[in-house]
Order: sequence, then structure tokens, then C-alpha cells
Amino acid sequence: MRRLLLLAAALVAVPSWLVLAQPGGTTLEALTNPQEDPSILPAGHGQEEVFYACTACHSTAIIRRSHFSREQWDGLMDWMTDRHGMSPLEGDERKMIVDYLAQHFGPQQAPARGRNPFLN
Repeated sequence: MRRLLLLAAALVAVPSWLVLAQPGGTTLEALTNPQEDPSILPAGHGQEEVFYACTACHSTAIIRRSHFSREQWDGLMDWMTDRHGMSPLEGDERKMIVDYLAQHFGPQQAPARGRNPFLN
């Protein structure tokens, strides 16, 4: 019984990163920072441009949970440039990115809250 308790205590003391980093296992880094690629975003014109422009600073999670109007997405580009030092997006590239975001992550795509999903 004493050996079983010592073994259990030893297993609890092993850092989780050591267990997860074993051959064939998943590292803690992979669990906390999963690799993303453009396919995580909805297919469409501007998908790759949005992915690479945005993931230079943050993951797509913030995009995927946001539901802004076109005007809000456009204003956000200026805010990120002014407040966070993002390289300015201009011309056709900016239009394509804002159009993509508004089409796929606009208010109409927001999940209905406070509504019974079983009633129409």
C-alpha cells in the first residue's frame, strides 16, 4: 500500500509538459497554441489575405468570435494601425480584407442570443 501511495505521489509530481512531450505525444505548446492555416476561415475571396494580415499579430479566434458591420471592420483597421502599430492596409487590399470580414463575420452571422433555437 505504501508503494502505491509513493507511486501516485510521484506521478502527480511529474510536470505535465514532461508527460505531454513524450514521443508520439502532444506537447503543451501544441495544445495551447494550435497551428492555424487559412482553412480555419470560411472559404472566399480574401481568405488568405485576411489570414496572413491578421495572424501576424493575433490568432483567428478573435476574428471568428467578432461580428461587426463593414463600417466597424473598416474603422478597426485604423484603430489597430494607430493603437497597435499594424502596418496600414490601403487601397484594393484593404477593401478586399474589409469586404471579406464583413461578409463572413458581419452582424447577420452573429448567433441569435436569447432565442429558443427549437422555435422558428
